[in-house]
Amino acid sequence: MAPKYKNYKFGEMTFKSYFRPVGHGYEVGLTYDGKPIFVGNFVHKTEATYWWKHMSQHLRGFVSKHEYIPTASATWYCKYVSNYVYKYYYAWLDKAFNKYTKEYTKASASDYKEYKKYEKYYYKKAA
Repeated sequence: MAPKYKNYKFGEMTFKSYFRPVGHGYEVGLTYDGKPIFVGNFVHKTEATYWWKHMSQHLRGFVSKHEYIPTASATWYCKYVSNYVYKYYYAWLDKAFNKYTKEYTKASASDYKEYKKYEKYYYKKAA
């Protein structure tokens, strides 16, 4: 997979986002002037793609709804944008983890029931 890049112009500032494979997973991030503002790591491509799309929507919303104020420092804006993106990222992760918790709790309970059947049979045979 080739990396993807997208720029978001905000007054005199340009935020650069990226989506790239890293090791056995994927990384979605946002930088300003070469410094990282946001970094999200993903194991699955579908989750990384989903977040890339939603992060793009949130950044377009930020750029269109907020007015650039030249007297505010770039450092402050970077902190503001970072907190803005992380707020949506962690809200999304909460939903994803809740879904996984339900799935794996159910699967674990089912496997435990099956284990108890094997265990019962094993002790009868061993005695």
